[in-house]
This record gives sequence, structure tokens and C-alpha cells, in this order.
Amino acid sequence: HVSHKDWYSIDWSIIQKYVMKLRQRIYRAEQQKQRRKVRKLQRLLLRSKANLLLSISRVTQQNKGKRTPGVDGYMVSKPNKRIKFYQQLVKYNVFRHRPKPAKRTLIPKKNGKLRPLGIPTMRDRVYQNVVKNALEPQWEFKFEPTSYGFRPKPSTHDAISNLFNKLNTNSKKKWVFEGDFLGCFDHLNHRWITKQTSMFPGNTLIKRWLEMGYVEHDMLHTTTEGTPQGGLVSPLLANIALCGMEEEIGIVYKKTYKPNGGYVIDPKCKIGRVLYADDFVIVTETKEQAEGMYGKLTPYLQKRGINLSQEKTRVTHIEDGFDFLGFSLRQYKTGQGKKLFIKPSKDSIQKAKNKIKDTFTMMRGDQ
Repeated sequence: HVSHKDWYSIDWSIIQKYVMKLRQRIYRAEQQKQRRKVRKLQRLLLRSKANLLLSISRVTQQNKGKRTPGVDGYMVSKPNKRIKFYQQLVKYNVFRHRPKPAKRTLIPKKNGKLRPLGIPTMRDRVYQNVVKNALEPQWEFKFEPTSYGFRPKPSTHDAISNLFNKLNTNSKKKWVFEGDFLGCFDHLNHRWITKQTSMFPGNTLIKRWLEMGYVEHDMLHTTTEGTPQGGLVSPLLANIALCGMEEEIGIVYKKTYKPNGGYVIDPKCKIGRVLYADDFVIVTETKEQAEGMYGKLTPYLQKRGINLSQEKTRVTHIEDGFDFLGFSLRQYKTGQGKKLFIKPSKDSIQKAKNKIKDTFTMMRGDQ
């Protein structure tokens, strides 16, 4: 209940707890396959004032782009403007929302090329966060345990330690299929994403965001594929689209009868996979299995409208070593037998050195 004039007098901890509780209930309902309950709770969260307030706070106070307006030039900078923004949005029906196209800007990538970023309007960003809060917990349950990247919790270090365990000493898995999707986010198939989210109460919004297009040099461009880079909901949609690789390449899970009812990979399974955002590694016991992955991945890729990058996808043996997520992994023969070493890759080290050099130059000034 927000009638007060003061943004800072809102009890944020109560609001956060409420949204968190609802998200946990969605996760549990999905776990118990109660589809109707999932939808009911998601609808509740989409309409929730607490979720709206939290999303406004996130977009206007915490996120990096809080000072960057979209195509409508609308910006929310002051606390009283936030309250006004909230009072405006409370009157609207989130399901009827019509997105405005994103504002296209280009930002430099580390290889010197430019990456297009689409900046949605403030209102779109708020609604995307509202939708993300409702959609994410359901998928958190469905995502494979070895998918990292873009997820609320897991980090690159989790992904690397998972990979380390898969390749370590007593493992027979010595061959590595290094996979890299080509321009993954630009090409993901819209129909596939809408099919995956067809039961979600906010699915029309997702469809509209995928098709909202972008404005560059005062020209409107339509988008027929890919998830808009720059939207808050995009990483989640990309993860939803990429979900299902393990099943497709034949990784088998066995239910464990531990109290938390998790799953473990069947020990007889000859392959393992780690995915981080759009980078992935599949480890196998033989070279043939690794090379067979090209064929095994074809149906998976076709459904999603994406391809593998020719130059970055390859098969290597762990004694030759490979790079993944800024780390270099390689097995060496030592006096005590074979050892797997993980260290920062040459690129990462160079990047860190450059950063230190720049910092020194900056600190010193132009002496």
C-alpha cells in the first residue's frame, strides 16, 4: 500500500520478502508439477504492486543504465519522480502494455568490434523486470544443473569447478568438444521461444518484446529473430531457448533419493557438458565421441535457429589444453602421474596487465 509521498519511507524489506516468498512458491509448484498453480502464482506476481515497486527501484536506482533513457527520452532521476512513475504504472494493466522500440547504440567489444545494444524505455525495463521475476523461478527448476551464466546465482568459478571435477584424475573423459554458438542472441528463433513460454500468463508481452524492433538514426528496424541485447529479460529468454541440450546429446540423469530430491548424472554416462551463457564444453572419453557431437547437436541447433561458429568450435585432447571462460585448462604429466592444471588464460592475463598499466598511468597523471 503506497500512498505516501516519500520513496524512502517505503518498507523495502517487507516488499522484498513478499516477492521472494512468491518466487519460492512458484519454484515449488513447478517442482511438484502443479501447472495451474504455477500460472496462478505467476499472474499474481505480474499484477503485484510489490513486484512493480521493486522493479522500479531496480531500474531507476541499481541498474547500470539508470541514467540512460530509451526512445521516449523519459528518465526517472529523483525519488519523487519515482513515486509519480509508480502511481502512473499502477493504473495500467501490465498485460496490455505495448512496448516502444529499443534505442540502438553501439558499444566496443574487447576484440575492437562493436556490439549493438538496444536500450528499451524505462517503462519497458520496469515491465521486463516484473516479468523476469515471475518467469525465472519456474525455469530455475527446469534448467540443467550444468548451465551457468545469466543465472541469479552461479558464477564462472562454479562452471570451472564443475568442469574440473568432470576431467579430474580418475575420470576417463579426456577429449573436449569446445562449442561456441555463432551470434547466438541475434539468431535465436522467436517461434521456439514463444513455444517454450506459451503457458506463461505474460506470454503476449514476451512476444511483443521479441518483435519490438529498434530505432537507429531515426529509422525503425524490425526484428524477426534473436533476443534484444540490452533488455533485462533477454538473458533469461536466451537461457530458456538454449535449455535442453543435455537431453538432445544423450546425457542421462538419475534421480537421487536424497532429502532435497536432486538429480545426478548417471555414472555410466560417457559424456559431460558445461554451458556458460553461449559458451559450452562437452567432455567425452574418445575422440570419435567428441567428433560425433557435431552431428548430435544438429537437431538441437536447427530447432533454435542457431549455428556453431566454425572458427571457435573444435575438438581437442586435454593434454593439448583448451581455454574456457578466461581460464586455460590442461593436463600435464608430472612425477606423481597426470595432473590437471587450471590457470588464467593468456588473454585474461594480458587484460589484467593492461588494466594495471592503465590504472598506474591514470593515477600518475600526465607527468
